[in-house]
Amino acid sequence: MCHRRSPDYSGNTYLGLHLGTDKFRALILDANLKAIYFSQVRYDVDLPEYGTKYGTVTDGGPMEFLACPVMWVKALDMLLNSLESQGADMHSIVAVSAAGQHHGCVFWSDLGLRRLCNLNPHLRLHEQLPESAFELIRSPTWRDTSTDKEVLEMTQAVGGSLEMAAITGSRTYARFTGPQIRKVFKQCPEHYERTPRISLLSSFVTSLLIGGMAAISVCDASGMNLLDLGQNKWSQKCLDACAPDLARRLRKPVASSQLQGHIADYYVKRWNFRPDCMVLSGTGSKGAELAGVLVEKDFIVISLDVSDTITMPLTKAPHLEEGHVMRHATRPDQFMGLLCFRNGLVARTIICEEVAKGNFDQFYAMLDATPKGNGGNLAVHFYDREILPISKGVLRWDPTMDNQQQECLRGVPSFETPEMEVRALLEGQIIHHCAISREMGFGPDPNTKVIVVGNDAKYHNLLQIVADVFNTPVYKRSGPEVCLLGSAFRARYAFYEHRERPCNCRACRRRGCREPKLSFHEFFRNVPSGLTLAAEPDPDSAKTYAPLFGRISQMCQLLGAQGAQFLDSKMNL
Repeated sequence: MCHRRSPDYSGNTYLGLHLGTDKFRALILDANLKAIYFSQVRYDVDLPEYGTKYGTVTDGGPMEFLACPVMWVKALDMLLNSLESQGADMHSIVAVSAAGQHHGCVFWSDLGLRRLCNLNPHLRLHEQLPESAFELIRSPTWRDTSTDKEVLEMTQAVGGSLEMAAITGSRTYARFTGPQIRKVFKQCPEHYERTPRISLLSSFVTSLLIGGMAAISVCDASGMNLLDLGQNKWSQKCLDACAPDLARRLRKPVASSQLQGHIADYYVKRWNFRPDCMVLSGTGSKGAELAGVLVEKDFIVISLDVSDTITMPLTKAPHLEEGHVMRHATRPDQFMGLLCFRNGLVARTIICEEVAKGNFDQFYAMLDATPKGNGGNLAVHFYDREILPISKGVLRWDPTMDNQQQECLRGVPSFETPEMEVRALLEGQIIHHCAISREMGFGPDPNTKVIVVGNDAKYHNLLQIVADVFNTPVYKRSGPEVCLLGSAFRARYAFYEHRERPCNCRACRRRGCREPKLSFHEFFRNVPSGLTLAAEPDPDSAKTYAPLFGRISQMCQLLGAQGAQFLDSKMNL
């Protein structure tokens, strides 16, 4: 046996970061995995100089949703200052992990790379990485759907939608990184030519932390329409369909569990980080979300946030014509399924402003004044172009609406009361989500646990609608945002995997003293999941909602047909 003295890790802390759509958050866990410090920067409120709404600017071209990368740099600086001002001992942080909103990307300049590698601790981050550090001063985000022509071009180049889905796990989507890069190559060829590196937002944050260029993890890379999902490497066919000399700008993708290095000296000198603080590969928001749930199998996660999503772990990669199959962040040989619904919190906020002057407590309390099923009054609110199905517009149907009549295309202008408007919106959203999930094979079976997370998971009335429509019990997790918690858990596991395991000295290896490495879920198996039962379906819920599924599908089809006509006209311009 090894006679070396066991180190004391009881004072260690672990930092998780999440660069989200509308805010940048940070969480520090202590050695017992208790949340001890939290901070957030809301772009719209705390960084008003960038002029964002829900984290993006929309004054560019049609369907463009962009953000300035300097805003994210400044937000990171503000987060670390906030943690320090709260009294956090930054020197106790032994590992950091970052998550970022999927699909968004950053185009670095040569000057930016040089500045990144030579950060001066006497200056703030954004003072050293201004707009000149980036070839594009406005980066595309996941909400951007301005790349329909590029989607068509890439799809045709690889041999069709089914071939793209077979290679990458998803058909070509307008918001995915591949079409966004192709659009930059076509419209700004001089900027593309000068770009030495392209980062996803998760690897962008990781690059800031290590003071150098971090590689993209395979988990996040699988949301680009560029990764060969079966081989865990870039697909040359997809790269060729996207832009020239792209592999050099992306670098090779790496395992999500791989360390990217130690924290840059800049952070050691400015915030007193320890020099050996490890920085893990970043991952996408949904990968971190699954890591934070701490449920091993038989569950789906419904996130009610800026976008609504349904995520579930998959042991094998199914071939889907719609939806996404991506690499799992903590199970190297497994996958995750993802359905994304673009009109989530944004649509709820618009109606909340109309009927409750932006007061969400009052907004959700209005549900108590209307019966389940809303007397057959339903609404679809696709203010932004929806993803599943591709459609845009607002449509309200009362119970007398006949889908065979011309008036069904217009619907009714409004419902009788604000309370009916609220229930029509919320039930319409959840029925739509459930219908799509069933079509894609993501619908829960009797043994599946439905876990609801996100900004709106705190409203019990909404969770009751989820339970009734999905006809299954619904659980929620108390405490920090699940995605942020997952990032911190990944940092904790990285410390175990790369430093804490039994001694690796020659004597121990020769004597076989080393214990088998625990998987991520084995390591956290005894940690309470924090899940509590939030709502159970009423016995008559299936009878109430079953007739409404068909009507929601019809309404979406009508909006989709109108959207297809708009798309055809746009493609012909």
